[in-house]
Amino acid sequence: MYFHKTSYQDYVSSDLVKKVLKHSNQIITDENNSCEGEPINTVGDVVASLLEMNKYNKVDMLSYGCFNDTCTMSLSTCQPWESEECSSRFLKFNINEQSEIRADSFVCFDMP
Repeated sequence: MYFHKTSYQDYVSSDLVKKVLKHSNQIITDENNSCEGEPINTVGDVVASLLEMNKYNKVDMLSYGCFNDTCTMSLSTCQPWESEECSSRFLKFNINEQSEIRADSFVCFDMP
């Protein structure tokens, strides 16, 4: 997995996945969910889809990190030499002043 350094060091280590998974039963509201494919209703569904999509890549394309109070976990199937037929999936969420995940902030979206 790739990560990006920010001022929230505890959120850019491998612990990020563990912290997100504590919210795996959190429902993502319809207005915050534009991921396609099989029904994705919870944070756990999104993480599972990211990991499942990642296993088909030849290299680990899962990335995560935070900038200010916004964090993402994402996966891209785009290769540098490909210009079409690739996509990316994002799980975006916010953290509060105490660096805790705001459970109501999860958003799932795909980009073609």
